[in-house]
Amino acid sequence: MKNIKILLAFNLILFMVACDVDYFENPNEPTTVPTEALFNNNMKRVVDATQDTWFSGRFTYATMQYWQQSEYGDEDRYVYRESMRQTQNTLYEVAENFREIIRLNENESTMSSAAASGDNQNQIAICRIMLAWTFNLMTDTWGDIPYYSYGTEDADFQALRVSGFGDDEAIISPVYATQAKINEDILKELQAAANQLDESKTGIGGDNVFGGDVAKWKVFANSLRLRIANKIKGVNASLANTHIADAIASGVFTSNSDNAMFKYEAGDKNASRMYRAWNVDNRSDFAVGHSFINLLNGENLVDHTHTAVTAGANANPFLGIIDPRIHEYAQPNSNGDYVGMFISESSAEAATFTIESLPGVDIIDKPDFAETLMEYAEVCFIQSELNGWDQTWYEAGIRASMEKWGVSEADITDYLAAVPAANEENVLTQNYIALYMQGHTSWMNYRRTGYPKTLIPPFAEYSVYDPTADTWLDKVFTPLVEEVTDLPYRMRYPAQEQTLNGANRKVAADALSNGDVIYSKLWWDVD
Repeated sequence: MKNIKILLAFNLILFMVACDVDYFENPNEPTTVPTEALFNNNMKRVVDATQDTWFSGRFTYATMQYWQQSEYGDEDRYVYRESMRQTQNTLYEVAENFREIIRLNENESTMSSAAASGDNQNQIAICRIMLAWTFNLMTDTWGDIPYYSYGTEDADFQALRVSGFGDDEAIISPVYATQAKINEDILKELQAAANQLDESKTGIGGDNVFGGDVAKWKVFANSLRLRIANKIKGVNASLANTHIADAIASGVFTSNSDNAMFKYEAGDKNASRMYRAWNVDNRSDFAVGHSFINLLNGENLVDHTHTAVTAGANANPFLGIIDPRIHEYAQPNSNGDYVGMFISESSAEAATFTIESLPGVDIIDKPDFAETLMEYAEVCFIQSELNGWDQTWYEAGIRASMEKWGVSEADITDYLAAVPAANEENVLTQNYIALYMQGHTSWMNYRRTGYPKTLIPPFAEYSVYDPTADTWLDKVFTPLVEEVTDLPYRMRYPAQEQTLNGANRKVAADALSNGDVIYSKLWWDVD
């Protein structure tokens, strides 16, 4: 990690000289970049990096079988390219940029000019929330990592200190903080940031999530705290329950109007990543996955005897019920059918299948598609879980998800009347359906709970029906990592770490159950 830490040391200089802000049309005119420009650009960078065709499309979307690749297949079978692992570098750059905005709002020589973009303390608090969101995603992906905390002095929190800003001692090779420490501090940071926010004062300019609404940043902080506390309750119930109770009491999302969504622009330059993939880069590498289409269609998986799995671990809990979100999540193929893409074993095999359903029109053809950082439906399902699989919260979550995706009231009413009552499997499977296009959170929930059960497990035999030829295609899901018996539990550390921060990486790898491999469980994964 030494090279990324060195890069971050020059981060401010790069901003001031070249100002790599592609979200503003004239970045070279100001002599000092406003903090709102830095924030606006940085938000786009973090969403771009985590919602692109690599870290989402070929990693978490494919892993959670929302999408499968229609051109290639290695990542669908758990061989992730080094460039995907090195998304970590971008995320540290993003974290450093959020910290730089904090510094500009605290430094006596710059805080006055920074205030032109919004109240100093509110800018600091909002950046703390986004630092928490970013580091939570990183530790959920890799496990122990170098970590930075704004509000906590801890000898193990050594990230972003290569430059030695302020009173910090410069650290070129940071230690890896443990997942337990990181999660505890993230919860503390979110609580402190929410308390720091002053709704009577301005937010931050360039806010393409909440448009400068400080109150909404506060409920986002509390809702994110609820998610993270719920994640760790199996390993630290006391800490988790304290934060769960306080987050709910302090105010979490109460409707879709609270959803934390990054809004892209209508032009090609600043369009969403998936729009650019299909319409600017002229790629069509993905289709909606077979198991997901079956789930939405109310169908079971089919084995090699062409018999539906009507009982057991992989049965569809919503058998016979067509989910109206299928029309928003996917497109019918040229024959008007919804057909999911199988997990291919080669590019040649993938090319033989030409009837798969593409992702929904809004997702790939709407340049200003808004990517979700967190939404109300997830908060509903969490509260159903926390209240013994409560029916009211379960139905509220389904309704919130459908309303977000534009499903008609009549279809919502019919669906709610048809779905079975709330229980562990039904609530968690509905949460999985609602988390479409939020692959990383869905992956976290799968590792935490083991749901949904409708995914195709490694080494399973299954069959895909081709309605155009009226025939069955028999397939086997064969991971390229033989030791895998489930979905991956983590991503391996970037290869450069072995050379640039080898000793600290080794300590972190040795602490994992099987070392630095995708089948080593994370600290909170006790399912």
